[in-house]
Amino acid sequence: MLLNRKSTTGKWLAYPGIWIFAAGFSFSEIIGMEGMPNLLGSASIPMIGIGLLMLIISNFFKEERAEI
Repeated sequence: MLLNRKSTTGKWLAYPGIWIFAAGFSFSEIIGMEGMPNLLGSASIPMIGIGLLMLIISNFFKEERAEI
């Protein structure tokens, strides 16, 4: 799974990061939704950046494997 080896902090950063990225991408002008407020369109680029940053940072919080 995507979050199999991540610690609790990594999971807490990854899940909201995915949702923030998805919200930013859906509000961007790439999709071409009509009738969307300008505030959401201008907030989409920072949301995409914050979501990607949270996903990248979550990769640094990994659990160590136990040696058998």
